Amino acid sequence: MKKLLFVVLASMLLAGCPGTAPKPQKPPVAVNPPPIDVVPIPPTQPPPQQAPDPINWMASIEPLVAKMVSSSPDANNGIILLDQVKNNTSGRVETADATSALKETLLSTNRFSLVPDSKLIEGRQALGLQGDDSLISRSKAIGLARYLGAKYIIYASANGNPGMPEIMIQLLQAQTGEILWTGTGNVQR
Repeated sequence: MKKLLFVVLASMLLAGCPGTAPKPQKPPVAVNPPPIDVVPIPPTQPPPQQAPDPINWMASIEPLVAKMVSSSPDANNGIILLDQVKNNTSGRVETADATSALKETLLSTNRFSLVPDSKLIEGRQALGLQGDDSLISRSKAIGLARYLGAKYIIYASANGNPGMPEIMIQLLQAQTGEILWTGTGNVQR
């Protein structure tokens, strides 16, 4: 009988328990949580700084040119080389506007004529001066003026604080390099 019991138990074991048969698994159910409305908070920015009033180059340059004309009677009816106003400040200054104002003011005196921009470009190319060379060296400016047949050179720069620069204008004689007149003034806003 022990043998019979052993055989029954062994066959049950080998056949497996009918109550423990694997059940088919259901696929997992995807649960999508409802979206959470999160409003991003922008970073706190400092209040915008107001840009200073633009420089009134015409009002800044006219008095200097008037002084130059009245105190330089020898500098009359000459051709002037004016390349561009140099920025000698520690920041950014719109010197293109200053150059335009200086050209307009010089022409309005009816005492000077300017070397045309086309001749200035040709002269720069002939002397091997690059387009971005602002003639910081006076010797370059004198050489270019002599080459172009100019009698005088206007050498101008914005100096000091870029927020409130000072304008400096010099009138040089092209043949000798002699400084005939120098003037400085604060810019007007």
